[in-house]
Amino acid sequence: MIIIKKTFTTGVFLLLLSAQCFGQKFRPKKLEETLSIAVKKAYGASVRIWGYDTLKKVQTSAQFTGVVVTAQGHILTAAHVNQPDNTYLIMFPNGKSHVARGLGEIEFTENKMFPDVALMKIIEAGAWPYAEMGWSSSLKIDEPCLSIAYPETLNQTLPTLRFGRITDLKNQFGFIQSTCVMEPGDSGGPLFDHFGRVVALHSAIGTDEDENYEIPIDLYRKYWTALNVSKTYGALPSNEDAVGNDPLQSAILNIPALQDQQGSFSTLTTELKESCLGISSTVHGKTQKINGTLISLTARSAVGNNVINSLVISKSSLIGEDPVVFTANKSFALKVILRDPENDLVLLQPIGSIQGGIQLKQFNRDSLSFQRLGKFLISPLPDRPDQVSVIGSMYFNAPKRFSIGYLGAMATFKDSNIVITAVQPGSPAGISGIAVGDRVLSINDMAINKPEDYGAELMKFWPFDSLTFKIKRLDQLYFKNLTLDVFKSPLSTHPAELFNGGKSIRRDGFTQVFSHDGRVKPEECGGPVFDLKNRFCGINIARSSRTTTLVVPTEVLLRLIERYQSSLPTR
Repeated sequence: MIIIKKTFTTGVFLLLLSAQCFGQKFRPKKLEETLSIAVKKAYGASVRIWGYDTLKKVQTSAQFTGVVVTAQGHILTAAHVNQPDNTYLIMFPNGKSHVARGLGEIEFTENKMFPDVALMKIIEAGAWPYAEMGWSSSLKIDEPCLSIAYPETLNQTLPTLRFGRITDLKNQFGFIQSTCVMEPGDSGGPLFDHFGRVVALHSAIGTDEDENYEIPIDLYRKYWTALNVSKTYGALPSNEDAVGNDPLQSAILNIPALQDQQGSFSTLTTELKESCLGISSTVHGKTQKINGTLISLTARSAVGNNVINSLVISKSSLIGEDPVVFTANKSFALKVILRDPENDLVLLQPIGSIQGGIQLKQFNRDSLSFQRLGKFLISPLPDRPDQVSVIGSMYFNAPKRFSIGYLGAMATFKDSNIVITAVQPGSPAGISGIAVGDRVLSINDMAINKPEDYGAELMKFWPFDSLTFKIKRLDQLYFKNLTLDVFKSPLSTHPAELFNGGKSIRRDGFTQVFSHDGRVKPEECGGPVFDLKNRFCGINIARSSRTTTLVVPTEVLLRLIERYQSSLPTR
């Protein structure tokens, strides 16, 4: 067993002092500082993993997560994603990748989901970034914790952060439970304490977003020697190692205020809370509710003789005909003045005067650097308590994957033509009369000559876009008009697909976003996001998955506002 010795003297004193300060009064900014230190220690050791054929150099499994815990390259992960002696590609956040081999795992013969313990090791010799192992035996209820893992739906090379608290020290199956949300891809990922030490590994989830089950780190400590043998144990190994005692146990925080995050983090002024407005409009014949963000222009813009004091920014795909905004005492009609389909943004002008709003000087213009990961955010909502979250990523591009318009037809390249091979009954293609055997000549007058043309052209469009297919059937030419539908994922009973509120229909295809772990429902998007300094950071644009809400940052919003202002006549 590899034992890492450290001295704690002054550090323990400072941590004890910090714990006393938290005990006297909960201070969100102090906790934020503590977590920032933990992130710096832990981030570089959290690795993305998938099965890897070293001869063909191809991926052989879905992605999952692990954490390096020794300089020699030992990796903790979950047994349900590991196979002894199989090879895996390990990808560090710094962009470097290496091959690892599966070592020992423990999964009970009668139920392979328990205790879900596995170990890997990087094959190549080296000195690897690693995180310190903590002790699960010293955890406390309401202790703050962090997840750093790779959710499958985002498919990003860098991990995302999520914040939570410990809610159960040992359930009936031997798992720890936390509120750090997980989804597929996070399996085997690390749960860190507020010192940046690994205290558990992600294993399973329930339907409720607070049901996240973690493998205790002490199991890896106790069976370290056994796990270094490439073997599947159907029962707990007889060979046991000493678990040891946690030298920082007395400094571990438990913060009951975290049970009511909305109330405990209420740092926003009334004016900023009221900058989140409810909007109603008609979208495809149905009443649609969404939130919007009120921006104060402080009499900067004018149309004719009318000075425009405020604008509302929201999510374009959920703003349709006759939009109306609701304030505390009144409702106002809104006029759509500019849409940005690329970022799913819409700029609206209130027909009337709305007081308040976010001033441009409150926009956070700082670029999103690594130092801001784990910083707290607050999303005010008009109809329920504010949602508290942490910044989970730096800026990234979210390519269109799940938000494509649904056609319902498959095609292949045959005899120098794109030929329809299958049509789903009741789909837009089927309703329009497109049939198997039809040759596609063009889509919206864009010629389809090569196999890649067909997919590339369809990827440009969104649900409810109208298309005209020019097809050739036998020797006759036809034009088929259709409207794309919402892509319907296969029905799934996986808990990751059953969380409260579900996913946004338009949830990707964004040029610049960042993530947080706030539990914002699709119809609550469009509202503002603030940091603890009351700075405006962007608007919630989509609920991407169980773990992730996406934010369009302020610099993108500023470009939209400036584009609008530049189009106004000079006075």
